[in-house]
Amino acid sequence: MAKYLSEDQITALLGEVQVPENFMPMSQDSYNEALIASKIQKMKSPVDLLMASINMAIVGYGNQKYGNYRQGDDVVNLTKVFVSYNIKFNNPKSALLRDDDLTPQRLCRFYRFHIRKYILQSRSQSYLFRKYSDRNPDFSHICFRGAEYIEDLSVEQASYLLNATLNMDAKLGTNISERVIRVFEAKGTVFKKPILVVK
Repeated sequence: MAKYLSEDQITALLGEVQVPENFMPMSQDSYNEALIASKIQKMKSPVDLLMASINMAIVGYGNQKYGNYRQGDDVVNLTKVFVSYNIKFNNPKSALLRDDDLTPQRLCRFYRFHIRKYILQSRSQSYLFRKYSDRNPDFSHICFRGAEYIEDLSVEQASYLLNATLNMDAKLGTNISERVIRVFEAKGTVFKKPILVVK
């Protein structure tokens, strides 16, 4: 018996199988920026979410620890911000999310332009830039979590960001660079072949 069936053989076995009109493939990336924006707008665009996003992109987060930020004399716990705005955090890696679900990663992605602007204005440096790059000041404003989604990255900027994530992966045993490459490929962002520089 043949290992593979022909189209006619499959049709003879199954008949004509019609795809229902209401069928729609779903991307693995269920993020919908318009729905995210609408959800945040309905919350009256709380500045807490912006500050939390900037803090996560600058300081970083991981191991179910999100940290705090300071607003005046107050220290604000990010976990409390997440709970008060129904942000889904500490999700399992393969969690199924709705298009408009808010997560820490999605907040960093959504506020990417705000984060870049904040870094330029405040001259802050992200953990990704400080720990995993050669600290070239020309690239500090594009080297942060969520920057891979910026549409106007030059080839040099995209390459710099990718190299920083590769260095982080090599040191921490993570695979963030794979996601960055997938994002670049999906968006058509051009980058140079990465150069791994582990210090």
